[in-house]
Amino acid sequence: MNEPEAHQLRVVIADDDTFTLSLVSGGLEAKGFAVTAATSVLQALEAVRSVDPHAVISDLNFGTVETGAELLHHVAQQFPWIGLVVLTSHRSPELAVSNPEKVPLGAVYLVKSQLSRIDDLVDAVHRSIAGQSSETNHVAHQRTDDDVATVTAAQADVLRMLAEGASTRALAESRGTTIRAVETMLNRLFLALRLDMSENANPRVAAVTMWQRGGIRVR
Repeated sequence: MNEPEAHQLRVVIADDDTFTLSLVSGGLEAKGFAVTAATSVLQALEAVRSVDPHAVISDLNFGTVETGAELLHHVAQQFPWIGLVVLTSHRSPELAVSNPEKVPLGAVYLVKSQLSRIDDLVDAVHRSIAGQSSETNHVAHQRTDDDVATVTAAQADVLRMLAEGASTRALAESRGTTIRAVETMLNRLFLALRLDMSENANPRVAAVTMWQRGGIRVR
């Protein structure tokens, strides 16, 4: 049975993972939402202009140069009445994209692994439409993340680039520093993640695996 409060509310959902897109779309449709799905930033922007949604739900990392942060920033600038919800694998936007500063402050931030039921997303959509700040949401996440490894924003940037396949030399060129300085930064990153640093271990792979699983946040 559809939720009467959600009846006829229009949402655009943007995610490059088709399984997630199908799962979330189906769940919201079951709650009475009119859902338009998009697998890219461009498709999402076209959908926003076409259907005039009440809210936009977006992943951050689309595996392309264009990011969900840019999508949400554009929507906030051009359509400030639309509610914004981030639905990502990462506890901190710095771990997902290179331009986290573009994520609007008013966006409600949700982590996929912590989304236990569709009603949590429904609540987030309503809060975004009402203009409720995401500050309370972030505080709640921090309270439940006491055992989650934390890194600095600079370390998050390095980790994200590692996950994208960057070599030590590429990291040094990107950051305008020496290979030795990057090696020191990587060692500090691996220590912050509490990884095995023994001779037979592969902390790079372990770090990327933690990143993929969303088991890290930025302090």
